[in-house]
Amino acid sequence: MSRSEAGVNPTVVMGTFDPETRWRDPNLAKLPAMPDKDRESIVLCMDELLFPFCGPDDILYSRCKIDSKLYDYLNGLGFSFRSRFHFDLNDETKSLPGPDIFNPCIFSLAADGLQPEALLSHNVQCLSPYAVTADTEKYLHGTGLMGSLPDLETVKRVNSKFYSNRLLSRIGVKCYGMEVNSAVEMEAVGNTLLKRGAYLLKDPFGVSGKGNLLIDSEAMQRRIAEHLVKQERRGLRSQFLLEPLLRKEIDFSSHWFIRKSGEKDFISVQQMVNQQQNYGGSIRAEEELILQLKNVGYFDVIEKALQILADDGYHGFVCFDSMMLEDGEVVPIVEINARKSMGLINAYLDKGLENHGHTGLLTFLSMGLPEGFAFGELLDALHVSGLLFTGKGGYGILPLSSNTVMVNYFIISRRILEGFQSNRGMPKGRLYFSVVGRNDIHRSELIVCLRNILADLGIKVYN
Repeated sequence: MSRSEAGVNPTVVMGTFDPETRWRDPNLAKLPAMPDKDRESIVLCMDELLFPFCGPDDILYSRCKIDSKLYDYLNGLGFSFRSRFHFDLNDETKSLPGPDIFNPCIFSLAADGLQPEALLSHNVQCLSPYAVTADTEKYLHGTGLMGSLPDLETVKRVNSKFYSNRLLSRIGVKCYGMEVNSAVEMEAVGNTLLKRGAYLLKDPFGVSGKGNLLIDSEAMQRRIAEHLVKQERRGLRSQFLLEPLLRKEIDFSSHWFIRKSGEKDFISVQQMVNQQQNYGGSIRAEEELILQLKNVGYFDVIEKALQILADDGYHGFVCFDSMMLEDGEVVPIVEINARKSMGLINAYLDKGLENHGHTGLLTFLSMGLPEGFAFGELLDALHVSGLLFTGKGGYGILPLSSNTVMVNYFIISRRILEGFQSNRGMPKGRLYFSVVGRNDIHRSELIVCLRNILADLGIKVYN
């Protein structure tokens, strides 16, 4: 439920990113992937990025305690909210939680940590989730908060890539995806596609960096098929979407809110910055692109898609990932994200930045942290160098999250301290930030300056 629908009622904002993992049918075969525990911890701490959806009386309930310097800095910029958390990993008086305690959905954790009495003491009456999961419904019912949420089965259905692919057919728009339901079908359809070039093999609930594979040869396709056949022999089912690798010029997304009444609110068009096939950042689209989209009927297609979503029982935030090809053709729906999203977060960040007369590019750097590093050092270094965005008509870097940077550092440091680990290495983190610059060139210059500061702090950057 949006704050606009909630009126002025204080709201608790929370969520667990990568809900697709929780929506996915466990009986489906998986594509091969390298296990990455560092990534998982970071993704679990991305809930800090939800602060732009909060007002001064709202609570952001995050998995880990937000660094106090970052909290004060964001409040100073006008992003005011109350911070509550479930874990303080830096508190050495408490045991380090294992994965079985740390990793559950935030709504499951909050059911124990954020009691109804605490919500009542702040007059919190509404819930604004990142995405609806099974634990969201349980939490809502347990706390008695108001929240006009679509039912879970509808949410799972409309977030599947099969749904978005079939929706294009329902509208009568060209659709590139082909569904397959076995490894044998995957090879048969894939062989046809490979005659024209590489293709993307997509899990129905794959997300950026996970669940999608670029297939560019029969040898690679054969190895993947063998991997799937082994799982099918164990009783799992293969379901994938195959799409030709299109020659895209621009990746973008449009963001909307469908009210329970069926009314639709347009929020923003965001242009995406991708790193190969993975998400790299979001920035508000230029008016020129929006005008171009109007002229080719993009918004007419999206209006029809929104109506079908509403007719199918969905209401809430929705993002359509889209792209423009090199020849000018617009692919209006690559996939549907019926939840909050990174582009939407940037749109709400921009609402806050409007008070300073600016907009920003939301992006991130993956990094390795040296021994002895503290998040406050980064804020201090940015401030001393003059690179920290302070409003007041200026430009600079606006850091957005502390625990995506520090979570693995805290975990490894605590494990060494408690004698469970001896090798420290360089704990991995991810710094999300907004680049507030005059134009593309200026933003690139600011990122170069940030990289130099990180290098001076002994931080290794991987992207």
